[in-house]
Amino acid sequence: MATDPSRVPAALALLALLAGCKAVGPDFHPPEDAPPPAWAAASSPGLEGVASRPVARAFDGRLWWRVFGDATLDGLVDEAMRQNLDLQTAALRIEEARAQRVAAGAAGLPSASGNVVAGRQRSSENGLLSSLGGAAAAPPPGTPPPPAPSPYSDLYQVGFDATWELDLWGKARRGVEAANADLESARQARGSAAISLTAELARDYLQLRGAQRQRAIVVADIADQRRLFELADSRSRHGFAARADAVAQQAEVSRAEAQLPPLEQQIDRAQNQLALLLALPPGALAARLRDAPPAEPPLPPEVPVGLPGDLLRRRPDIARSEAELHAATARLGQAEAQRYPSITLGAFGGLQATHAGDLTDWASRFWVGGLQVSLPIFEGGKLKAQVRQADARLQEAALGYRGTVLAAYHDANDALVAYAQEQRHAGALERQLADARRSRDLMRSRFEGGFVSRIELIDAERRLHQAEQQALQSRVAASTDLVALYKALGGDWNAR
Repeated sequence: MATDPSRVPAALALLALLAGCKAVGPDFHPPEDAPPPAWAAASSPGLEGVASRPVARAFDGRLWWRVFGDATLDGLVDEAMRQNLDLQTAALRIEEARAQRVAAGAAGLPSASGNVVAGRQRSSENGLLSSLGGAAAAPPPGTPPPPAPSPYSDLYQVGFDATWELDLWGKARRGVEAANADLESARQARGSAAISLTAELARDYLQLRGAQRQRAIVVADIADQRRLFELADSRSRHGFAARADAVAQQAEVSRAEAQLPPLEQQIDRAQNQLALLLALPPGALAARLRDAPPAEPPLPPEVPVGLPGDLLRRRPDIARSEAELHAATARLGQAEAQRYPSITLGAFGGLQATHAGDLTDWASRFWVGGLQVSLPIFEGGKLKAQVRQADARLQEAALGYRGTVLAAYHDANDALVAYAQEQRHAGALERQLADARRSRDLMRSRFEGGFVSRIELIDAERRLHQAEQQALQSRVAASTDLVALYKALGGDWNAR
């Protein structure tokens, strides 16, 4: 029966309406969290009276490492952003997610393919077709028998086929939604990698410079101990002191010299760690980082930290966790859509002939078109299990998001307290250093005048150098704590 052409637009409109049905499954809504109104660390006594004070002002983490005013560090960060292997890997994962998004989008579109067939076949002479041919009526008497049919035949065909599964329940749309969320997750993963890279590089660089300055203190200590040995040796040779004093002072020289090898190893390891972050071979930065700057960079007088709620939009790990929650929500909708009927439109047609020259004949055309409806009836519980699995993954992603946000608040609060308390620690050690320096100067003057023993001077020298090293280590720790604070606040990887 011929199809009434007037019904075609109505049928197409009905199919379009079906294809635009609302997607099943839950729609994603960004989580609504109630962040604390202020930092819990604000009540810590360490935040008051420090030289570099955290303030609740808008945080601007763009190029945060430049707060140290070190051109060498700035250059290393720029190179690491271009050369680091982890960042390059993260960028490739973004490209992978982009390609996956395109593939997901193609699932909701019609697909078409062409085919060309040119072949020759031989039928069995003892097969079914030969038997049927042998059952034909005998020719009239006197008529020559027809020629035996040839078992060989040719087939030539040029055609195409097209299918389109209507996205009635949003299976394809949920797939695109999940792919978009995966892409956002990949972008935020690169952001986390960038923040971790800059923080690790800055921390390693500051520790390298601290070790180099500590080496300078040890070298000065060795020189002081050698001068004392020369004085003690001279006194013992002229009878003004016992020989045991010179021997004891020689032991002090050896003690000071023994501190150098571990420091040299620490310096070499830090240089190689920086080279690894820049994807360079060991020793590539040794000449460039041989000498430390003459002075340590001062800490900024104020560090704007914003409010706790700002972490939700600044930290890429939170944004990544939210994107993973979004993807899990969409995949639950995909699993739900699998339980509903599907409608697929299909068409197949072209030209077919047993002789190649007949392909251009209009009579060689053929076509098949139709609609297929598939309804899952019995799957052994597989589809329901897939829905339960997707729902469990959604709940897991929701808990993961809450855990990430909570960990971010704790991370930032701990970093704030650590930064403030280390400054207080450094201040106390600086006062101790000033006292030790005055004590050493006074003791040296009294020793040269013969009023105190060599042992008392040695003790004063040892206390001074210990105080110098402790103060230096605390200053380096305060700088690295500032790095940890910037990392906890989220930095600004988008600046790159």
